[in-house]
Parts: sequence; C-alpha cells; structure tokens
Amino acid sequence: MGPLAWSADVVGGLKWWQRVVLVACLCALALPLWFAARNAYRFVDGDRTITEGYVHCDWNGPCTGTWRLPGGQQGRGEIAGLNFEYDEEQVTGIRLYAGRDWAVTDRSGLAFHAAYEFAGAAIGVAVVLAVAWYKSQ
Repeated sequence: MGPLAWSADVVGGLKWWQRVVLVACLCALALPLWFAARNAYRFVDGDRTITEGYVHCDWNGPCTGTWRLPGGQQGRGEIAGLNFEYDEEQVTGIRLYAGRDWAVTDRSGLAFHAAYEFAGAAIGVAVVLAVAWYKSQ
C-alpha cells in the first residue's frame, strides 16, 4: 500500500465536515513552520554587531535600539533578550546578532526556537493524521 492509497483511504473514510476539519488543521500547522523558517533564516543571515548609543526598555516590555551592520547599513528595532537593567544603567556597546529590523542577544536562541517549532509542527501533523486515520476506520 503506497502513501497515496493510505491517504485516499483516510480521506475517503471521513465525513465531509471531518475532511474540512482535517484540511483546516493541516493548514493551521503551516504557522509554526513559518516561524521556524523565519528563525532558521535569521540564524543563517544575521550579523554580529554592537548597539550604538543607549537602548530604551519599557518597564515590562521590549527593548529597542539601533546598531550598525556590515556595509554601513543601520539597523533599528526591538532587541530580544534584553531586560530593563540595560536601560536603567545606560549600558552601551551591547553585543548583538542582528539584521536590519531585528536583533537578539543570543544567536543560539534562534536555532533552539526553530528546532522546537519544526518539532511541534511535525508532532502536530502526526497527531492530526492519527486522529483522521482513527476516525476513518
């Protein structure tokens, strides 16, 4: 039995509304794949840099700042991984891994997030297909 025969058996054994739910669930699993691809791209495409000037951190929110990229481009935006103390103590020259509109303090966090998002999507597909197979019997 090939993969197409198995999928035809599963889909053929479902009611029309169960098919709609199956398609919706599989489409919804594209979202974690999009986030994983974004983090993987950032892990590969970013550059090591440092902040220019001071960063601004909201009390219970994100920190923002500016940084210089190779080639003379200036980056600006939210910096993930910083806390309020950097703003309070007016720290300059914070080491970053950044692109033009994003920055993180820890590059390995990008790979970690991409890995668990890919894994979550794979587990989600397996669960959705297992439930569909069970319901089609």
